[in-house]
Amino acid sequence: MNVGQKSSSLQRTRERQRIAFLIVFGMLCVIGEAQADEQRWSVSPLLGVYSPRLTALNQGEFKAPMTGRGRLLFDGVDSGQDFDFVFDNSLPEMKYGAEAGLEIGLDLDDRNRLFFGGSVWQSGSTASVRTEIPFQGSLTPVGYERSGRLSYFQYFLGWQRTLFSNKKFRLHSRLAMHEVFDITYKEDLVFGFDTGPATFKRLIIMESQATGLLMMQLGLGGEYFLVKWLSVGADLGYTTSLRQFKLGNATLSTDIQAEDNLNFRTPAQLDDKQQLTYLAEAHSYSDVTYREMKLGFDGWRMLFRVNMYF
Repeated sequence: MNVGQKSSSLQRTRERQRIAFLIVFGMLCVIGEAQADEQRWSVSPLLGVYSPRLTALNQGEFKAPMTGRGRLLFDGVDSGQDFDFVFDNSLPEMKYGAEAGLEIGLDLDDRNRLFFGGSVWQSGSTASVRTEIPFQGSLTPVGYERSGRLSYFQYFLGWQRTLFSNKKFRLHSRLAMHEVFDITYKEDLVFGFDTGPATFKRLIIMESQATGLLMMQLGLGGEYFLVKWLSVGADLGYTTSLRQFKLGNATLSTDIQAEDNLNFRTPAQLDDKQQLTYLAEAHSYSDVTYREMKLGFDGWRMLFRVNMYF
């Protein structure tokens, strides 16, 4: 890791610590105010799904091919011949991912409620193919497994307005601001070369990150009271990013050996700024075009909750 990456990582850590401190401080203030004024507050575990659009990832990087160059050796003294290849192993789209978190709420009056909390989200995609490519001087059967995983952590703060209520049921609208941290995309390329008596594995691992994405969400929800202090509910909302972002601070590692006589141009590559780009066109190992990848998290979110009131 170079000095710039260390500085960036340290800055992200300090930002997370500051935000975490503010969230904890705010939670303590809310709890203290609720106890002092005898107002009602709640704790709500959350579990659901979120379906961000991720167009550049699903339609770009996931569809990117793989190209490489290996060296074929015909006898012990022959210098060999380069052999270029291009093959596809497209990943299925990430249509949704699981989200889990915790929310703290405070009833300001009979119709208005303040809430804040945090949650994590993750989604993944995997595909595999079999083909033949050069390995250690000869064409060798290979199994190629490709997997991508995207995750993030977020804090959120919002306002809930009751639209209808009775003793058992409450319908409400919600408006919230989300700050997303620790956006991480990781892609693993695993090759299993079948040389006959043995199988040799080679790995290429790429990891990239982003942080500080602001989003807004508008939604509707409801809850059903089992008893006075306990209810179950669900919320449906649409989240929109105020801007797109690029995955940066990227690292690329591999255990491919010099004697393998094998080089790849992977579906995802790092540019001069250590930002992630994807392989848009590949005609041969030396004739490729990479494009920048900008992402947004616009999409629908459905969360189920258990509300415990105090």
